[in-house]
Amino acid sequence: MKKMIFVFVALLFSNISIGWGAFFYADALEQAIVEEFPADLQSVVASEYEAQMNQDTGEIDANGMYNVCYAGGYDVSTFEGAEKCSNFVNKVQSGCAYLKGSSIKYYNNPQTIEQKIQKCVFDEAMKIVIKYEGGFQQTPSDEGNRILDEDGNVKYNPDGTPVLGATKYGITTRTSRLSVECIRKMTLDQAYGWYWTHHVYPYKYYKLPIPLMAGVVQLSVGGVGKVAKELREAVDAQYCGSDAVVIDDCILEAVDKYMETHTVQDFYEDICERRAKKYKEGSKYKKRAIETKDLASAYEICRKLFVSDEESSVENAENNFIEDIVEEKIGDDSDNQNQSDETSKDGESGLL
Repeated sequence: MKKMIFVFVALLFSNISIGWGAFFYADALEQAIVEEFPADLQSVVASEYEAQMNQDTGEIDANGMYNVCYAGGYDVSTFEGAEKCSNFVNKVQSGCAYLKGSSIKYYNNPQTIEQKIQKCVFDEAMKIVIKYEGGFQQTPSDEGNRILDEDGNVKYNPDGTPVLGATKYGITTRTSRLSVECIRKMTLDQAYGWYWTHHVYPYKYYKLPIPLMAGVVQLSVGGVGKVAKELREAVDAQYCGSDAVVIDDCILEAVDKYMETHTVQDFYEDICERRAKKYKEGSKYKKRAIETKDLASAYEICRKLFVSDEESSVENAENNFIEDIVEEKIGDDSDNQNQSDETSKDGESGLL
């Protein structure tokens, strides 16, 4: 009997993948996990959870979950322990896991000036996203609100109406796998975090030059496949692969080459026009694409928040000093080369 219960629990855990990390301890971990256990064991449970968590993905596998239950005093070899652990798992799975993975540490707590500027630029992009996506809604005509079955088909109620989920800040039950209630109570901060962990991090937008990142992030909310294609076309990186949606070395090299002969404004004009032309005049999607061009100035605005005029002057002076040295060196090399050429020519005429 004990063996059967153990197998039952093992099977129950076999499909679990919970994407919370230690960064989210004060909210999801503390409320959804630690409070399930006796008060005198909660610190032990928290430590075990963090020890079992994959630090790269923020996930816990079946064996890790078993160890968490065991640390909390749940003997899953007994019916009572198995039932408690099962209820605990169900609660965790139905919880509002807005954030996942260790990447959110970087978003919540930027350390360097560069990271702070990057977060600021991302936040500027999110302002446009929120402006056009709006708050909570369950509009039946919005395809994002329609729940799909396992085969990817829209689910219908007995009366023929589609089964509705919900959307808030552009995040839907359909794409996020969150419940309607989780979508309803999602805060703006949580939405920002969700976009960071589900757009910026997995598709590696953070690897792009910071001035370009904002536009790509904003346009990605309309489809990561769309923005990937538009980016490849804008920087002439079609050779990187027609299905490339993650920013890799190939795309980064194309971006660097593009920026040698173009400005940040050129990039925004190009990529935003590619999106805008897909929509009818006056549509909110066209307006949104055009407004995204304003993000071309986001980097300079954010940079001024974290880099003082004095630091900027020093940095410019250092850059100018280096440029002067390079130009002087190039000039010296050029003079030496000319001298060498003239000497060579004199020598040749002497031989003739």
